[in-house]
Amino acid sequence: MQTASIIMFFLAFFGLITSQNIIKSVICLMLQQTAVIVFFLGLRHRHGILAPIGDNLTAEIAYIADPLPQALMITAIIIGLAVVAVDITMIIYLTNKTNSTDWDEVKQKSRELIEEVK
Repeated sequence: MQTASIIMFFLAFFGLITSQNIIKSVICLMLQQTAVIVFFLGLRHRHGILAPIGDNLTAEIAYIADPLPQALMITAIIIGLAVVAVDITMIIYLTNKTNSTDWDEVKQKSRELIEEVK
């Protein structure tokens, strides 16, 4: 599990570095976030561990899963979704202003727009 998440993280990092498209860059960031979450959840995974709810509370404490890492990963997922929502909003704004999703074209057109304002 950890090996697959490490490979996925570095493949997404390579895609982030080589991508000229803003949308592909956001997708690579999402893949990196997913790889990190899978990595941390995979670290704490053990066979035979029971969920800390219901009738399992009568089981021996050594066989009940710690809910804190899961709660932290759920929080990371929610924050990641909020960041992606802001990214998509910014992409829509940039696309409307510059008519492009290419990094280089957006930079050039943004400089031109700034010069027009001055």
